[in-house]
Amino acid sequence: MTRQYSVVAINGSPHEGFGNTSQMVAMLGEHLSREGFDLEEVFLSQHNIGYCTGCATCLETGACWVRDDYNPVVRKVLEADAVILASPVYFFNVTAQMKTFLDRSLGYGHRPRGEWKPGLAVCASAGYGETSVVDYLSRVLRAFGAFPVGRFTAIAVGPGEFIGREAVEARAADLARDLVRAVKEGRRYPATDQDLGYWHFMSHLIKENQDFMVADVEHWQELGLFKSF
Repeated sequence: MTRQYSVVAINGSPHEGFGNTSQMVAMLGEHLSREGFDLEEVFLSQHNIGYCTGCATCLETGACWVRDDYNPVVRKVLEADAVILASPVYFFNVTAQMKTFLDRSLGYGHRPRGEWKPGLAVCASAGYGETSVVDYLSRVLRAFGAFPVGRFTAIAVGPGEFIGREAVEARAADLARDLVRAVKEGRRYPATDQDLGYWHFMSHLIKENQDFMVADVEHWQELGLFKSF
């Protein structure tokens, strides 16, 4: 029996299904489905996810204590074979919905995963900011144990009014194929200078705050990361 792979796309756009970001995810999904991959698109605007309060409970216990939709959504991300983070540009950055979700994921950003999987960062803009935002989303993928196999950007103002639509659709096909190959072949991408710099910083931060970053310390010790860095 052929294994069915799962891909979860977290969409920060409030324009569910018809916005340009959703259309870009749909382009990817069309090619993923041909390869036997199930794509589940999660619209954050449909979920009750509150702001991070900065209480640091996730660093002490390993999970967020707030009882809303965050934990069920992030569980989908962690359990998927591949992850897509998608957002349009709103005022030089991701939407408020996406930023709230990512802020609540702080604890995962402190604890590198023992297993890694491929991911994609997707961003649409009206003509400014999509490259910097997609770079941000690519870096944040690491918090969920994912590494970016590519970045998918496009420019459009009205729904579906993509500049160079044929090129956008061709890019979606290429990235979907790359994602499929990365999952099936168990690919790993090498660490970057940003990765090493970040984890060196995090190693020092956790060592200096062991009294309340209890879950972080246990995670790093279990994986032998303090010795590695």
